[in-house]
Amino acid sequence: MSLHREKKMVGKYGDVIFETSDKRILAFSGLTQNVSGRWSSHAVIGKKEKSEFNGPGKRKVNFKMTFHAVYGICPKKMLETLEEMVEKGKIDYLVIGGRAVGENRFAITSMSEAWDVVYSGGELAKASVSVTLEEYT
Repeated sequence: MSLHREKKMVGKYGDVIFETSDKRILAFSGLTQNVSGRWSSHAVIGKKEKSEFNGPGKRKVNFKMTFHAVYGICPKKMLETLEEMVEKGKIDYLVIGGRAVGENRFAITSMSEAWDVVYSGGELAKASVSVTLEEYT
């Protein structure tokens, strides 16, 4: 019986692979999704406004990630990867459990990062990030 466990892919977004293994953990938490419809109101003289459904709205997804060197992740590299994705307008599918979230690709519209643990010499050992994705159509 081998003590080495295989890695388990949870999902991915572009170059960011969510996975767990005995050597590396990169996971997300607190994922929320906003699914909406687009509506218009039309004025009618002497009566209540009339509502009209115009179609589906764009999905928005938010989640948090923690990058910790102890779990085989280079926090600085991961932050740089995400920053580049935001600033270059990278779009890709968000896949969780082998299935795409929604029908379309997503763009990272914003991210907020915190440098949680910095060692002497400026080495970033742990960072947290909140990411907002918006459906790209």
